[in-house]
Amino acid sequence: MKKLFTLLLSSLLLGGFAASAQVFWTENFESGSMSGMYVTAYSGPNGRWTMTTTGTEGDQPNLWYVSCAEAGHITGACGTTCLTGLGLGATLHIGSSDLSMGDLGATYDAGGLCGFGLYCVNTDRRAESPRINCTGKYGINMKFYYIEDGQLTTDDATVWYSPDNGVSWSLLGNPAKTPPICPGGQGLWQSYTVALPSSADNNPNVKIGFLWVNDDDGIGTDPSFAVDSVSLSASPTIPVPSFTVSSNPTCQDSCVVFTNTTVGTTDSITWSLPGFTLAHPHGNIDTVCFPVPGSYVMTLTAYRLGTSYTTTTTVTVNPTPHPVVTRVGAVLTVSGTYTTYQWYNGISPIAGATTNSYTFPAPGTYTVLVDSAGCKGISTPFTFDPLLAGSLTSLSNNYWVTAQAGGRVTINANDPLSETSELTIYDATGRKMKNDTWMAGEFAKHIDASDFAPGMYIFRLSSGNASVTLRWMKQ
Repeated sequence: MKKLFTLLLSSLLLGGFAASAQVFWTENFESGSMSGMYVTAYSGPNGRWTMTTTGTEGDQPNLWYVSCAEAGHITGACGTTCLTGLGLGATLHIGSSDLSMGDLGATYDAGGLCGFGLYCVNTDRRAESPRINCTGKYGINMKFYYIEDGQLTTDDATVWYSPDNGVSWSLLGNPAKTPPICPGGQGLWQSYTVALPSSADNNPNVKIGFLWVNDDDGIGTDPSFAVDSVSLSASPTIPVPSFTVSSNPTCQDSCVVFTNTTVGTTDSITWSLPGFTLAHPHGNIDTVCFPVPGSYVMTLTAYRLGTSYTTTTTVTVNPTPHPVVTRVGAVLTVSGTYTTYQWYNGISPIAGATTNSYTFPAPGTYTVLVDSAGCKGISTPFTFDPLLAGSLTSLSNNYWVTAQAGGRVTINANDPLSETSELTIYDATGRKMKNDTWMAGEFAKHIDASDFAPGMYIFRLSSGNASVTLRWMKQ
């Protein structure tokens, strides 16, 4: 039955306020309990309600219940239970402790026995809502239906607000008492509307609460306090279009994420970027990749009731460097000027190799990573004689020796020989082991040393003008 009345109530609300407000959060306290459910046991569509003791209490304070022991109604109706009258279903209300009267609806124990050594009903406790996400909502009002009497401000209900998920609280309002003029002393239901502070605007961490205090003086009149059909509504506002850019400036071949951060009420949005077909032109997030450097203007248009509101941002795409490396002898040089340089041998950075040139000491694969205006690019790998993948055993000037499995030995040169030279190999005793010719124009000379015994060997390379000697240890 509550759902039918809730739909009717929502229709009335929206019919009266659709032009000026939009309901975005409701709490109807549909607990399913006829009596006795504590507020801390209630978890509705919005989440679990909690309770905080905010002052000194007696051993038998009044309790917050969520049940049909007090039925909800709209303005002008007399209070009932769900069993005795047609209403909107369960409510959040103040009843007595289990030792006193328990949950009889909005009926409470005003106390007065504490001074005689019996139980004390001093009460100071707040029922608190789950976190309310008000993101994108502005000009927020809270409305609810209620009955309340008690005793002036000493047995009294007040409305509270938290902007930080319950860390801090402030008084929001004090609804007027509703006179118990109905038969049987029941209260006459009324409505109450109060504006939330501006700190609730666009705030994902809002909470509302209802505080009940009782001074245990034995004076007070039912009904205590009951509340139902709580709603939060936001005022439509003119859109103020805005968006964030994940990286600006950015680099060529990079992708940029655009995120809509428009505030206010919008019917729809559209992204526009000349020269690009966007994947999600009407979504809140779109991603664009830029293969060509330049300046690009992204436009976001928000629409509200046939009027458009536009904002633009220029994205600067800097070129990604593509460094070119040239080699002269054992010296590698980057053409062009960049902000920073870092040379690598394979995947390992070379310590101290941070200029535009690098002299490599051994065969390997060399690259350089450069930076220009925050954009990084790496050169094409330069591999020096990759077929000679052996362990470096000796280096002299521009020549070195490498050895491979199977007894193959290679003598390497940074540059091809300018003239034909004679290569002679000696063992450690000076005995000549092999003699060969290294032809002009070649980078390397391969020798079959499979019949060499383990030990030290001397390689002598000579021509008519010069000679060089290298040592090699066969394992």
